[in-house]
Amino acid sequence: MNPPSQTYVSIKDAESCLDGEVNIDNQRKNMQPSKVSEDFGRLDGGRQAWMTVLGAWCCFFASYGFISSTGVFQNFYQSDMLASSSPSNIALILSLQIFTLSVLAPVEGWVFDNYGPRLLVSGGSFLVIFGLMMLSLSKMYYQIFLSQSICTGLGMGMIFHGVVNSVSTWFQKRRGLAVGLAASESGIGGCANVHPSIIMFDRLVGRIVFTWTVRTIAFVLIPMQTLAIFTVKSRLAHKTRVFNIADFIKPLKDVAFVLNSLACLFGMLGMLIPFNFLELSAAVSGVLGNITVYLLPMVNAGSMIGRIFPLWAGDHIGSFNITIFQRERRYRVRSLVWRSSGCLLSYIPALVTGMSDIKEMGYRVGTTFFINGVAGLDGNPIAGALIGAGGTTGADSFRGLKFFCGLAMVVSRILFVVTRVYLGSWKVNKKVYGGKFVSRPADDYTSGIMERRWQG
Repeated sequence: MNPPSQTYVSIKDAESCLDGEVNIDNQRKNMQPSKVSEDFGRLDGGRQAWMTVLGAWCCFFASYGFISSTGVFQNFYQSDMLASSSPSNIALILSLQIFTLSVLAPVEGWVFDNYGPRLLVSGGSFLVIFGLMMLSLSKMYYQIFLSQSICTGLGMGMIFHGVVNSVSTWFQKRRGLAVGLAASESGIGGCANVHPSIIMFDRLVGRIVFTWTVRTIAFVLIPMQTLAIFTVKSRLAHKTRVFNIADFIKPLKDVAFVLNSLACLFGMLGMLIPFNFLELSAAVSGVLGNITVYLLPMVNAGSMIGRIFPLWAGDHIGSFNITIFQRERRYRVRSLVWRSSGCLLSYIPALVTGMSDIKEMGYRVGTTFFINGVAGLDGNPIAGALIGAGGTTGADSFRGLKFFCGLAMVVSRILFVVTRVYLGSWKVNKKVYGGKFVSRPADDYTSGIMERRWQG
């Protein structure tokens, strides 16, 4: 039997073959789509990330920062422009503005997941500025309704959901801090005693009438939104996919998601109403007019701590822990409402993102805000009906409204506790992560858990 033939290859030829294989492997790797843009473990800051936070900071004035000043419009409409309308009818204008901000949130989340923030921010900026210009020309109830409730409300929703999702894509371990800094616009403005939508309205409406007051606010928004359009960017590689209503229904099968959404709903119900009726309540209680106009800026100034510090602390000790703690403090001391009023609104995206796949962030956050839109739609009309219920007058006429807001906050806290226990445990020193509870934060994020974050 002949021995098997053997082929001898020189060392030089073998090295060239190995080099060829290495080059082929490198070419194959280069042909694969890059996933660096979706890798949250390698970047938690940087120039573009903080530029996005800056742009989002500008956008918060044109969205929820503007909502925090609706009490000024409520007071002005009721005492001057729409004096013949009932408080509940006037409150309906502001309620629908909040509702339209949230009602299309799932669609806006889908647009973000597919195309990024540029389309939402630019389109929303146009609608807000155009709506304010039309509001300056409005004389009748239906004109104010269309311009402020529909046009401006839809624009604010597009802006808000475009920027808050963008900020979340650039941060993981410091996501709460980043969102808190972006949401601090109204708080910082209040500290400087120049919160535009409140102080400008008060100072100008008595001098250059309502028309140019609203136009001036719109002119202030133009440079701010122009800056936001060019600075707000997403870190994700967005891919177009067909709109499917089932994507927005699917989160409702997640018990934790539903519990968290209901907790946020009752929390928003108890938080937004006091903003709208604070000035009116103070005026009825006998507070001087030149002082009542500064109550909302004072609340916004105090909420600066509530918009930044709790979110920063949540990155370290858990977002559910800090949210529940803020609720508990709010019940004890009335003045602490100022410090904690910004916590819930700023932390809703962080709470939802922490329980979701980052690629599904847009429509899951959108679904949550759609549910919260019920608070905006029903809250103010309910409040208007509760004022003076039972024949009470003066300061006592707001007693039922105060009880209703307090009860809503209690229900919110209970639901947050139930959500946290469902995700983890009763132990306060534990942080919930991926449905399990652990005792230390994650320092090393592996590729398998990169798209989830610590949640407590």
